[in-house]
Amino acid sequence: MRDFSLRTYFESYPLVPEELSRGRALRVAGCVRSDEGSFEDGPVSHLWVVLSCAREGRRPPRPSCVTFEEESGIRGVRNEKTVLLATHVIEAGGARWRVDEYAARVRDDRPRILFLAGRLREAVGKTVRPGHLRFYGERIANASVDPRYPEWLERRRAERLALPAPEPGPLMSIVTPAYRTPPALLREMLGSVLAQTYHRWELVLVNASPDDEGMRAVLSELADPRIRVVELAENCGIVGNTNHGIAHCTGDYVSFFDHDDVVEPYALAELVRAIGEKNGEVGLLYCDEDNIDELGRPSLPLIKPGPNPDFLLSNNYVIHWLTVRRGLLARVGLSGPEVEGAQDYDLTLKVSELAVPVVRVPQVLYHWRICAGSSAGDPASKSYAQDAGTRAIERHLARTGSDGRVEHGWAYFTYRTTFPVPSPAPSVRVACAGEACPETRAALDAYARAHGASVTIGGPEGVACGPDADLVLHVSPDHALDLESLELMVGQACQPGVFAVAPRVVRADGLLDYAGMVVRPDGSLGHLLRYLPQDDGGYVGRAQRPYDALVVNPECCLVREPELAGLSLAGGFETAGYSLAEAFCRARGHGLRNVFLPYATATLLSPRSLMGDDPTPAEERDAARLLGLFPELSGGDPSHSPSFDPWSGYYRLNWA
Repeated sequence: MRDFSLRTYFESYPLVPEELSRGRALRVAGCVRSDEGSFEDGPVSHLWVVLSCAREGRRPPRPSCVTFEEESGIRGVRNEKTVLLATHVIEAGGARWRVDEYAARVRDDRPRILFLAGRLREAVGKTVRPGHLRFYGERIANASVDPRYPEWLERRRAERLALPAPEPGPLMSIVTPAYRTPPALLREMLGSVLAQTYHRWELVLVNASPDDEGMRAVLSELADPRIRVVELAENCGIVGNTNHGIAHCTGDYVSFFDHDDVVEPYALAELVRAIGEKNGEVGLLYCDEDNIDELGRPSLPLIKPGPNPDFLLSNNYVIHWLTVRRGLLARVGLSGPEVEGAQDYDLTLKVSELAVPVVRVPQVLYHWRICAGSSAGDPASKSYAQDAGTRAIERHLARTGSDGRVEHGWAYFTYRTTFPVPSPAPSVRVACAGEACPETRAALDAYARAHGASVTIGGPEGVACGPDADLVLHVSPDHALDLESLELMVGQACQPGVFAVAPRVVRADGLLDYAGMVVRPDGSLGHLLRYLPQDDGGYVGRAQRPYDALVVNPECCLVREPELAGLSLAGGFETAGYSLAEAFCRARGHGLRNVFLPYATATLLSPRSLMGDDPTPAEERDAARLLGLFPELSGGDPSHSPSFDPWSGYYRLNWA
């Protein structure tokens, strides 16, 4: 399903004969939530998009906007400001039309809106307004709020169950520390293991509450020799209980399973299938997951990216079903009580430091139970785990020789890891189609003074390398950076393995212009989470957390010039954006990372359309060329999950 744009709007709502005959038209095309007010408190106002259209040779009249205090009558009349965002050209009725796009910010407590342009008028009231608001909600809806998610899951379940379980295969150990587990939930957890279609497994259940009669009754029913119960005299905490279980494992891989959760019957089969595809060399595996309530009803799917080191420093996105090759556990060492509550995060970070393959299985295999006192249902119930996560990251940075700084993030169990400008500071060359704006030039001057670094303004644009520099800042005249954001980008760009860093971009109206980017199946570049309020994190906070992508924003990014010079580029693109996109793809193919860094912010100085992207002919040709160079992209952007609709900028479920 393609996202909303000017082209798709007029394909759905073409100019009617009366408008064609008149040579002018006025349309209310839709609305987006504004940045006004606190995001947590809900919408205060919306930006309403109005299109003033005129056949070629005529000038579209500027619309005015009037709002009313009541649904009927003329009480409380107020004039609202309209702002010109963009001018477009379309073909309609065998002629070219100019379309001027305006926006007006209108508070939600103003029930009636009237747009006027010459003799034309368009009203938004109780019959029209709900439809626009509903369309906007559907446009930005992501996987976590899709009411049809259970149906989507059931379809995937049927597909996977139809596959035969792989055999032969490795022995899979499952460790489950259990303490005061409600008998019904314990029985359900055990049942999901016993239902596995892959049969070479062992379950090591560590009972840290042997005096619990309900648990004892359930465990006494077990007759399968693949299940071993380890009885502890006392509760040693989640870390201690887990370590006892690991000591009793004999399998090739160890999976960590909570005592009240469940897995799909084909979960082990999918893990083993993934191991086989890598010839048994996998070090760590994980899968997608969701939440279930006490009745087993699924919701809130957590669709995860593939291995993503920078995303991992902001949150433990791996979580479940964490599975590690048993031989690696001795190499990295077991977690201690200082990371109680974040022991899985600690283990994931330690294994990530080894040169072993990490594999994501893009299937929802694990169901995390939401119940009273669980971190899934109430993150504040385990606030100690937040601090443990901070320690796990700090220890990881110390082991890898990094001087990064770790702070708590915007949400529970998220973290902000940043890196200082190194000494000596890297030199920077600026590549700009025109002249960098005064704000960006001031930031560069301040960077040079503060760090004694060389800054060169000018030189070739695009991917051509200029005078020797450590970093090249690609920036348009419309993007403004301050010193703090520039320093954050430089610190990130100097981390080992990084090729490019792009900040988030916020429009003058407070909406996001860039918060990630994907390559669509036709080779075109698509923005993620565009037009959301800047404080809206989007799908599970993805607009607020760094992550490694196939491509980043070519309009504002910092690139390591020596690595750029070392790439073998085919070139032949008409636009600088796609020239850089090829470089991003080549760099990722060499194992380098392109990082979206939301902690740094660029401000977009000029107004832009709220109607979405319609590519120019040159961009369409460049998209086709990019796809010709990387034909595998027709199957989807590798940094984007196949469970997402590849045409959506808002992480919608893929129903294809």
